[in-house]
Amino acid sequence: MPPHVKMNNKAEMLKRLEQGSVPDDELRRLIRIELGRRLQWCQQKPTYEEQTADILSLVKSLRQMGIASGSDHLNSEMYDMPISFLKTTFGKLLKESGYYFKDESMTLDEAEEAILDLYCERAQLKDGQKVLDLGCGQGAFTLHVAQKYKDSHVTAVTNAATEKNYIEDQCKIMGLSNVEVILEDIAKLTMKTTFDRIIAIGLLEHMKNYGLLLQNISQWMNPAESLLFIDHVCHKSFAYKCEPLDENDWFAEYFFPPGSFTMISASFLLYFQDDVSLVDHWILSGKHFHRTGEEWLKKLDANLEKGKEILGSKFGSKEAALKEINHWRGLCMFSSETFGYNGGEEWMNSHLLFKKK
Repeated sequence: MPPHVKMNNKAEMLKRLEQGSVPDDELRRLIRIELGRRLQWCQQKPTYEEQTADILSLVKSLRQMGIASGSDHLNSEMYDMPISFLKTTFGKLLKESGYYFKDESMTLDEAEEAILDLYCERAQLKDGQKVLDLGCGQGAFTLHVAQKYKDSHVTAVTNAATEKNYIEDQCKIMGLSNVEVILEDIAKLTMKTTFDRIIAIGLLEHMKNYGLLLQNISQWMNPAESLLFIDHVCHKSFAYKCEPLDENDWFAEYFFPPGSFTMISASFLLYFQDDVSLVDHWILSGKHFHRTGEEWLKKLDANLEKGKEILGSKFGSKEAALKEINHWRGLCMFSSETFGYNGGEEWMNSHLLFKKK
């Protein structure tokens, strides 16, 4: 097929997605096709030796980059949304990454609390600790820890003013005096103190040079007792930059800005132990994020008119609001289909615990 025809097909697909004229069943089918294409692309090298060489090539490539790239655009496009809109989709603490459905009967809010408790357990949190929450979002983990461990102090870091304001407002409402929120880009962050626990949930996906990032973080850890806990999405064995496979690839451009997202493998961070060393490692099946995406979509659809009204006020037109709603619905289906692929055994979450070297 001539290249210009392919480009027209992609442009038409992106237009249909913005308009919401792609039926859900068709969109889910097309997402699964693109996921299959990505796996085929990852499996181009037939031997494990060659696949490992590809991963090491990516490791070396990322080490030549800055800590982050593309995150400013991503933040403005995706994460700087009205709190009232986020409440139409996410759990009560507004956590924007996967939840933990320990059993089928769990509600969205219960699964949200369950994943936060799991983080506390795996990070070995105790009352009285100083905790640093990097890339804190709307403060789900920060507020959970501040409530659960009253004698601890939590420092939350975000680069979005709306998130900082929301967390500080919630602290006032909840009567919490053990939280400080810092407005800063993670890549430029400097700290004059050390922490007992450092937490990075859903942060690594938007970073590039993990070696520099972990070097910075290690300076905020003391060798004796500090631990770093990381939760990131991953593929079980492949690692790749989420860039278009070819000129017809709508999938790599629609959900996230090109170049802003890196899908690393479950054990990818083990290549970056210059300044930290692994203490423990767990895998959380993709089934949990799959169910999370489905529950988000149900909640958003139940609040669709309210969501359109909120986004209409933000973006100034019904057309712009509809485009954004369609994108968020697509993100929910993207999450469900990606992490549900092959029964949750392809894409999943990796939890790692590190100590300072």
